[in-house]
Amino acid sequence: MTDARPHRPYIDPTTGDVPAPAPPAAAPAAWQQASHRPRSAGTPGPAPRRRPPVSDISEAPKAGYFKRHWRGEQSLARSYWLNSFLVATPLAMALTGLMSWISVKGDSLQINAIVVLMGFPLLMALDVWCIVGAWRSATAYLRDYGSALWGWLARITLALGALQLAVSVLFGLLPSLGEFWQMARGIDPIGQAKFSFSADGRSLRLDGVIGMGDGERLRVLLASSAARDLKRVELSSPGGRVREAEHMASAMKEHRHEARAVGTCASACTLVFLAGNPRQLAPEGQLGFHRASTGTYNPVFEELANQELAKTYRELGLPQTMIDTTLRTSSSNMWFVPREELQAHALIAPSPRTLAIPLPPAGAGLADFDDALRMHPVWEALERRTAGTIETVAQRMLAARSAGAADEEVQAAALPPLAQQMPALINGTDAVLRRRYLQIVGEQLQALRTPTQPGARPACRDLLDGRLAARQLLPLDAQAREAQWLLEVANSAPPRWLPKPPSAIEMEVLDRSVGNSALGMLGRLWADAPTASGAASCEPVIAMLGRVAAQSPARRQLAERLLFQGRI
Repeated sequence: MTDARPHRPYIDPTTGDVPAPAPPAAAPAAWQQASHRPRSAGTPGPAPRRRPPVSDISEAPKAGYFKRHWRGEQSLARSYWLNSFLVATPLAMALTGLMSWISVKGDSLQINAIVVLMGFPLLMALDVWCIVGAWRSATAYLRDYGSALWGWLARITLALGALQLAVSVLFGLLPSLGEFWQMARGIDPIGQAKFSFSADGRSLRLDGVIGMGDGERLRVLLASSAARDLKRVELSSPGGRVREAEHMASAMKEHRHEARAVGTCASACTLVFLAGNPRQLAPEGQLGFHRASTGTYNPVFEELANQELAKTYRELGLPQTMIDTTLRTSSSNMWFVPREELQAHALIAPSPRTLAIPLPPAGAGLADFDDALRMHPVWEALERRTAGTIETVAQRMLAARSAGAADEEVQAAALPPLAQQMPALINGTDAVLRRRYLQIVGEQLQALRTPTQPGARPACRDLLDGRLAARQLLPLDAQAREAQWLLEVANSAPPRWLPKPPSAIEMEVLDRSVGNSALGMLGRLWADAPTASGAASCEPVIAMLGRVAAQSPARRQLAERLLFQGRI
């Protein structure tokens, strides 16, 4: 028997009721069918950025702006560009500039030092806050799959900033911390200048380093009653604070005092010297120039400071060529300007060519003549060799001026004291300088061999006889060469022994070579004796000098010595 009902599948009764399977779905249309090509697995996309819980978001603003930056919770753009670049960098440059200004142009070193001591710790704290917060923000930025380029660039620049901060602290603040602390207490660590009036009140001497407050001290001294007879300010200083030196220069220009460098006047001291009117450089004086130093390692502020220095030099009349050389000389070196270059630029008075001095005005006293002689290089050198020379010469010149003598006679009054030293100078020098002086004497005799009037006694004969007045008839060049020789001899080392009288053998050699009349032929050249010899011509002496020059070196050296020595 057949069952007309459709066949039902067997159902396990233990499984319970199981729904009938769904009928098969209709096949999708062709445009809906996927490609039969296998799909690649691909790379997983970036993980979604972890967001803090709602409770953290609600509490973040309560932490404060500075704390959120310190934790690195702000965006990298804000932490780096706003906080680190636009805030910290200008503040760091401002404080570094203030330190440079204190070193070079600070008007109140004490106040500025206090500002630095208070501001630098704040700047350091700000830099640490900026660098640490921006570094943490860059770390979070990279952890959240931000751009590796910007994250690492931020880290590199932050590391350089930290290095710059360390250098500023180690080489800028710490070495100068003690100095700033002393300045804040009103003490200049480099010291201060020493001011002292001369006994007659005509000179004010400045010795030592120019330090804090010295500009005001000089201004007060120049305006005091003690400076009513002041004529000059004498300088001997290695330099110091540029701003204080500028204050000194202003006081000098206001009172129009003479400036005189009596020793080394270098660096900031040159500003004071250039403000003098007139300016004098003593025989032992020298001027030194170099770049200014701010004490920082910032080339920008170093350049600004030196541009200010160049401007000050330009206002004081220093030529641009010398300013350029000064700026090319590092602050650790010194450019000592030759005297000839200073004279060429009219920064100092020309050196005297002869023994003549600038005569003080009528009514001047002994101190004026003494001062004029000490400024002459030859007389100053003779004073160092024989103490008391300048005092003796000054007294004779003052006596001649008081007696109503003319200027030429006043100048001639300086020659007798010199004549007393000349034999020792001639015989006590070496053979080279003695030979040079013999050549000078020959030129002098040639210049005075022609008498002023026919039949008159030639002036060269008066010169040989020791009449000092005849020396004023010498040409200027001949007087200048003799003065230069005197300067070299006076500055040379004294002889180890005095010359001995000629021996019999030496006299025999002299007689056989140039003649027995050569002995002591020039011995009366500086005799300062009013009597005249019977000779009326200089030709035998001129001829003798020619024969001496033609001798062999040993005989010539002997003759040159005995020409002056024989009658001494």
